[in-house]
Amino acid sequence: MELVSELKLSEKKSLQLFKGDLTNISDDHKVDFLVLSAFPDNYSPTTTSLIGGLHRKGLSIEKLSKNKELDLRAFSHCWISKEIDYPNTKRILCFEPIPHTNPYSQIAEIFQSLTFISKSHSIKTIAMPLLMTGDQNYSEELVVKELVNTSLLWLEKTPFETIKIVEIDESKVNSLKLLFSQKKKINTGQLPKAPAPPYDFFVSYSRKNTKEVEIIKNVLGEKFNLFIDTEDIDIGTNWLDKLNTSMANSKRFIVCLSDAFVQSKFCKYEYSFCNLKFITEGSDTVLPIYLYSADLPFEMSILNFFNAREGDTEKINEFCQMILSKYN
Repeated sequence: MELVSELKLSEKKSLQLFKGDLTNISDDHKVDFLVLSAFPDNYSPTTTSLIGGLHRKGLSIEKLSKNKELDLRAFSHCWISKEIDYPNTKRILCFEPIPHTNPYSQIAEIFQSLTFISKSHSIKTIAMPLLMTGDQNYSEELVVKELVNTSLLWLEKTPFETIKIVEIDESKVNSLKLLFSQKKKINTGQLPKAPAPPYDFFVSYSRKNTKEVEIIKNVLGEKFNLFIDTEDIDIGTNWLDKLNTSMANSKRFIVCLSDAFVQSKFCKYEYSFCNLKFITEGSDTVLPIYLYSADLPFEMSILNFFNAREGDTEKINEFCQMILSKYN
C-alpha cells in the first residue's frame, strides 16, 4: 500500500490515506479491524465490491455473518465477526446502513460499535475503504466529508491509534487527498485540542420525556450551564457537527433512561459518546436517571442509575438535589 497523505493528531494518533488493495494487506500494515459496508443482510460477492474481492481470496462475509461475535444492528447498523483466519486482518466489522434514512449520519455508528467492543478487545488499528460508494452508490462527496470528519473526532476521543482509509480507485483517492490537504491547511499540520468545556452537563433525553427534563432544567439550570436541546436538529452533517461539538465540550452527562430513549436514534448516538466518556474518564462523568421502565440493552443496563420510575417527580427532584450537593 502506498501512503498518500496523513493527518496526525499526536505522535501516536493519525488518520492515514493509502492507495492500495484491502484484500492484500501487507505485514507492516496489519489491522485489528477491517471495516466494510453492505446492503442490509446482503453479502453477495459482486465483481466490483470489497466483499467480492475478499470472497475470491477465500474469505466469505456471508459465512462470517452466520456466526457473528456480536450483532449490534438494532443499535448501530453494524455487526462484528469472530477472529478470522486471513492475512494481517484480525476481525471484520460489517456496516449495513439503512437506505431510507440519512446514511451519511450513520457512519458514526461504526465507531460507536468499535468503542463498545473495545471494552473486551484491544483495538489500535482500523482500516476501511471509502464506504458506501461502490455497489451501494451513495454520494462520494458526502461520504468523503462525513467519513474523514467522523474518523478524526472518534480517533481523538478513543484509545484507537491509527485509522487507515485505503482506496484502489484513483478518483476516490484524489477526492480524499483533496480533503486531507484542506484539513492540513486549516490546522497547519496539527488538529486543535478541544477547548475547555463550556457545559457543566449535557442532558441526553427523548423529547417524549420533555416534562420530566423540565424539572431537571428548572432545578439545575440556575447553578449549572446545561446543554439541553429543545429544538429539532436536522439529520446530517449539521446535526452531527452541533451534537459532537456540544458533547465534546461537556464535563458530564445526565442520561435520562426510558423506553422512548432506547427507541430513539438520536439518544443512542448520544449514549455512545456517554459510554466513551465513561470508559475513558470514569463513572463520575455519566449520571444516569431511570425515568420510565424499559427493556434496556446490555450496554445501558449495567449502569448504576438513580431510580425515578415511573416519572416520579419527587425522585427527580431528589436526583437534582444530589447533583447540587455533590457538584455545586
